[in-house]
Parts: sequence; structure tokens; C-alpha cells
Amino acid sequence: MYGIYRLLSGLAEKTLARRYPERFSAVAVDAPAEVWMHAASVGESRVAAAIVRRLLELRSRTRVFLTLQTETGLSEARKLLAHLQGVRVELAPWDGPCVVRDFLERLRPRVLALVETELWPNLMREAVGRGVSLLILNGRLSPRSFTRYRWLIPLFRPVVRGVALAGVISEEDGERFRILGVPAERIVVGGNAKHDLTFERIGELDPAPLVRRLGLGPGERVVIFGSMRVGEEDLVRETVAALLGEEGVRFVVVPRHPQRAPDFYQGLSGLGATVAFFRRGDPSRARIVVVDEVGSLFGLYALAEAAVVGGGFVPKGGQNPVEPAMLGKPVIFGPHMENFLPEVRTLLAGKGAVQVGTAGELSSVLRRWLRDPAGAREVGRRAFSAARRLRGASRRYAEMLLRFLNGPPPA
Repeated sequence: MYGIYRLLSGLAEKTLARRYPERFSAVAVDAPAEVWMHAASVGESRVAAAIVRRLLELRSRTRVFLTLQTETGLSEARKLLAHLQGVRVELAPWDGPCVVRDFLERLRPRVLALVETELWPNLMREAVGRGVSLLILNGRLSPRSFTRYRWLIPLFRPVVRGVALAGVISEEDGERFRILGVPAERIVVGGNAKHDLTFERIGELDPAPLVRRLGLGPGERVVIFGSMRVGEEDLVRETVAALLGEEGVRFVVVPRHPQRAPDFYQGLSGLGATVAFFRRGDPSRARIVVVDEVGSLFGLYALAEAAVVGGGFVPKGGQNPVEPAMLGKPVIFGPHMENFLPEVRTLLAGKGAVQVGTAGELSSVLRRWLRDPAGAREVGRRAFSAARRLRGASRRYAEMLLRFLNGPPPA
């Protein structure tokens, strides 16, 4: 199957070069790049930036060439790495044999590091054929994406066999990469570098503007429903309805996608309490606030008495429960957290989170915490302690890179 992919991607080069010249233009470089790192978009660009920063702390003169698949990822990476010498950030080339060959000839890297799930067959095959050490860093294959990749095992198996080392987020990710064809002895669990970025954001956090926007008064407490997904509207409505009798408590609902805010608003507007949108309304006068903008959730978690993390009360794989935990908040999530199993295991083992399955169970836990603030703070303290154990992945991945820069790859 790889031969067919190579043929088709090669035939497409001439046609696509006219439509997307930025993916085919020659790269002028002053000196070879020791590391070519490749990532997808905004989230992966942040992971890549964290690893690059740790690498330069360990080996300051390393020359790094970072490529991104999207313009938004390119912009984010340039912003994060602009102050670092020896680092260049560009759009990724088309995965055609001729284009990739040209990039490799000009860059002449010692290491090609693919971030998360950026598995491009021609890029991988050409790199290994030139003796470049091929690494996967922060490797992740969610159950959903792995289902798609399994259909393409005949395509990927010949190229992933050349992986020198795969640093993966979890044991589950490692097993999926093994099934895909990466030799088991070259797979190492390194954790999720995104958590290092979250800890860095804590120092930059200023919740005061959000306090003013919400009009929080002395003694008022907030329950945050974060990253709620389609299908969780009824759960939020039933839970809020059950807790409206708790005095001095306000509820902030943050849909994962802001365009879904009207759906949550509609469900909550019939409960007999004031409801307002966060951006388009007057949240300072509302008992229930529905957030209709992007970028506020992390700051809102800092205000929470308790945090309900969405995406896991329906079979969507869950959303990140570590963000509120890192802020010392007690966390609740649903049963479908397949995309965050290491984080869930760590928080539950540390008794910093509770996993529930129904609105009744959810409201029961929240009511207990609201009526026992000291107990809730203790759960939050344990959540923070557990979350701290998830740090350090970006340095571990930088050390993996360093092994291949300082000497030959292990046998």
C-alpha cells in the first residue's frame, strides 16, 4: 500500500504545487538544522515549543527547524519561540517524495521528531533512508483515531518500523503504536508535555477581570461546568436545578464549542433563575452564566469552588481534567474519559477527583462539597498534589532528543 501512496502523492505534486505554492517552495537555510521537528496545529505547536525550550536549556546551541501544518499553528509557534536563537518555524511541505527529498537535502537534520500523531509516510521513509534518526514525541493515538489508523496498517507498518524511539503519552498509546508497527522495544512512556504548559500558565493567570465581569460578591461561590459537549445539556440542567436551593452559589456553564451556548442557555432558562450569556449578556446580574466565547475557561476554573469537566458524561472521550486540578480545585468527571486515562488514574488514585455517571450522583457530590467547604478544599489540595506528578514530560522528551544528538541511536 505504501507504494501506491508514494505513486499517487508524487503524481499530485505538480497539480498541487500550482494551488498551494507555499507547500512546495524551496527552503533557503544558512546552516543545516540538527533537528527537524514537525507538528500539526495550535495545540501541537505548544507541545513542540515546550520541548524545544527544554532542549535548548540542555544544549543551548542546537539548531531546530519546526514545521506546522496550519497557519494558526505557524503563528502560535512563532509567537512562542520568537526570542530563541537557532530556531526557525515554517509551514510544512507537502508529503510528496520529491518535495520531502528537497527539504531533507537542504536541512540535512540528524533527527526528525514527529509530535503526537503527525505520521507522514514519505517524510518518514525518506528520512530513515538518509540515516536520519526518526523519533515520535508526545505520541498519542486516541481510540477514535486508532480506529482509522488500523485500516491503514499496510500503509504505515513499513514506515513506522524505522522509528528509532517513540516517546508516548500512556501505556495505551504505546500499545496502539505497537499494533501499528513500531517495535515494542523502542516505545517509552514519557507522559503528556501539555501539562507542563498548563503549569506555566498558572503564573500568568490574573482572575481579577473575570471576578469583575461576573460581579462576584463577598462569600459567593461558583460551580464551573467546563468543556461541556453536545448531549450533556440535560445533565447540566438537572444538576443546576437540584442545587439552586444552595444559597450564595452561582453556576457558570462553558460549552466546549461556543456555538453550542444557545442550546445550554435554552435548557437552563426555564429553571426560574436568572440566566445570561457571558459575552452578549450581563453576567454580573445572573445566577446562571453561559459562556459564549473562547479562552476564558482556565481563568474561570481559578474561581471555582468545584469543577465539573465535560465530555465524559457522553461517549466523547472526555476533556482535560488536569487544568482545574492544577489550580487546586476538586474535580468531577463522567465515565467516558478514554482520551485522558493516565490523568484520570492519577487524580482518582490521589483522591483529588470523583467519577460519577448520572446527574443525581453529580448533584450529590457537589452538594456535599458546597456544604463542607473545608472538605472540598482538602479534595482540591489532593487534586493539586496529584496533578504535580504529571509534570516533566517536556524535559523527558528533550532528553530523548539529546540522546540522538549526542551519540548514535541505541542498538
